[in-house]
Amino acid sequence: MATLEKIRSRSVLLFTIIILALLAFILGDFFNSSRSFFGPGHTAATVAGEKIDFNEFNRRVEQATQQMQQQGYAKVETEQVQAQVLQQMANEALFNKEIEALGIVVTDNELSESMIGETANPQFVQYIYQQFGMHPRQLHELIFSNAANMDPAQVEQLKQMWIENENMMINALKQQKLINLFNGALRANKVDAQEIHNDNSVASTIRYAKVDLNVIPDSAAVPTEAEINAKYNENREQFKLTDQVRNINYIMVDIVPSAEDLAAAQAEVDAAIALLNSSEGTDALSGMFVVNNAVTKKSDLTPAVASAIDTMSVGSAAYAGFSNNTHRIVKLLAVNPAQKDTVTFDVAQIEITGAAQRDSIINALNNGAKLADFTDAANVAEGQKASMLDQQAGAQVRELFADAATGRYFTPDTAATANAIRVFRVNSFSAPVTTYEVAEIEYTVDPSTTTINKLNSDLRNYLAENNTAEKFSSNALASGYRVFPAEVTKQALAIANIPSTRGAVKWVLNAKNGQVSDIYGDEQTGRLLAVALNSTYDGYTPVTDKMVNAYLSDLVKADKKAAKLIEQYKGKATSVDGYAQVMGTAVDTTTMVFGQRMIQGFSFNESTLAANVASAPKGKLEGPIQTQGAVAVFEVTDVKNEGGEFDFNTEAARFNRQQGGEAMSRNIFLILLGNDKIENNLLKFYQE
Repeated sequence: MATLEKIRSRSVLLFTIIILALLAFILGDFFNSSRSFFGPGHTAATVAGEKIDFNEFNRRVEQATQQMQQQGYAKVETEQVQAQVLQQMANEALFNKEIEALGIVVTDNELSESMIGETANPQFVQYIYQQFGMHPRQLHELIFSNAANMDPAQVEQLKQMWIENENMMINALKQQKLINLFNGALRANKVDAQEIHNDNSVASTIRYAKVDLNVIPDSAAVPTEAEINAKYNENREQFKLTDQVRNINYIMVDIVPSAEDLAAAQAEVDAAIALLNSSEGTDALSGMFVVNNAVTKKSDLTPAVASAIDTMSVGSAAYAGFSNNTHRIVKLLAVNPAQKDTVTFDVAQIEITGAAQRDSIINALNNGAKLADFTDAANVAEGQKASMLDQQAGAQVRELFADAATGRYFTPDTAATANAIRVFRVNSFSAPVTTYEVAEIEYTVDPSTTTINKLNSDLRNYLAENNTAEKFSSNALASGYRVFPAEVTKQALAIANIPSTRGAVKWVLNAKNGQVSDIYGDEQTGRLLAVALNSTYDGYTPVTDKMVNAYLSDLVKADKKAAKLIEQYKGKATSVDGYAQVMGTAVDTTTMVFGQRMIQGFSFNESTLAANVASAPKGKLEGPIQTQGAVAVFEVTDVKNEGGEFDFNTEAARFNRQQGGEAMSRNIFLILLGNDKIENNLLKFYQE
């Protein structure tokens, strides 16, 4: 009955694990479902004409949040989860639309093989083994034949969960078929394969001399407006926008304790330590102190607490540090005799037909039989470790192994009706350790009402005096505030990924250029936020944008400096050594291939240098030429084929990964989206 009990106790969780390996490449996430998207008037978003239902979106967000919490995430930011789920559902909508258009289907045989066949999805098989100790095929038979005579309601629930999982598997298989078709859409021919072989095999060694562009001061290469505009037109497509962009600046004020708050808290902590040292236990403390009692070994204590108890006597208290606005105190309540800590053991799950077989198996194992004689290797876990002093599971571990003899098999499953038992064997116990009963006490310093009111008042006064975007930014530093830039689009759910800033996003999307917002946030969010809308961009980010203008200005400066240096050095020497002397630098060597992005001695992505080297005859002086951040001259001194003989299959695979369908599939979402857009309506469903 042990297996049945596990099924019953875990039935709610059955099949919630997603087929990670199959879908990770497709969606880049781990929350998937097979629901469709309907509901006029309840549309969270529209993707290429496909509607995403808000209720389904909300359900998926809740599911994703629960899964992240179960996986141990300390804090789950709602806006980030919503953004992930929306992107995932948009991916699914595009995939499903394309799958339907192409008529992609999954046959019953393909589904059965993926679920319960000899080549079933390995992640799914592993999960079922981990949770239920059996192959999915066995679990399927157990559910649909009800060989275990389970309650009909439980059987029906398990059937529905299996069917839901089948639907997810069908979707996953369809999506994989689409990916396979996409990958095969652009494959290498012999010319492609030969070219990529040459690009990554022919190694050229060069002797070179170079001088850094920064030998020319910025003041000697000031870009003109016309030059910046020309560079913008040359690179205009880099600045194309897929959606309207609103350029903002924001001020964020963390709500933290003031110096006065910290001083008052320190006095409270000092008084508490004195009280703890003059009374028994910790009951005398006020409710502002959080007390956690624990029986633990010294190595499991934080360094500060472990250091404190070294000099403490039983019944005494001491200060144990301050971090993250939290004071820590420790009181040593008792020192216990040394006791067993860690147990190393083997465990296996073995199916049986009754108590007699159980006893027979244990006897056989203790007389030399092997676990493999009674169960599959997948049901055996060797060399496992567990702490007998662990705060959560220690009691159960101690109860399980308290009377266990090293090297002997035993089972705690004594129910005569069980159809499976767990068999254990202790390999060793660690040396006994001393344990300490301690009270770890925390006092968190919160900002006082006075502090919060002052932070609010100061920021509100600043906004009143600086009520335009220009004043908001230019006067911030003098008033003690830092201004941060950010961009907001209709797809945004937060300002710069800051939690709980949806209200500020809504303000930005409805504001006019130059306007300044009110204050968003409070002590619950832990921050105050104010925003100024600088400008709104459609189509292309304009040349007047500060970041774009600065980027283009740097490009123009580099070109002007390079032109000056080339003019200064061109024709002044006839060899690399001669140019090195003229440039006041040394000659160096490096080896490179055309497909190499990082060339030793030069900057990253030296495409110009790579192209010049690839086309240069051996032994001929080349340059001066402009590279990334320098002007250089070089000569090719040697050319070797270091890639071995050409092999079509190897090079075709390389082409497909780097330039073919497989490379393109990394952008499959954008390719399927094409010129369509995602219309995000989520902000309409939230007040804040």
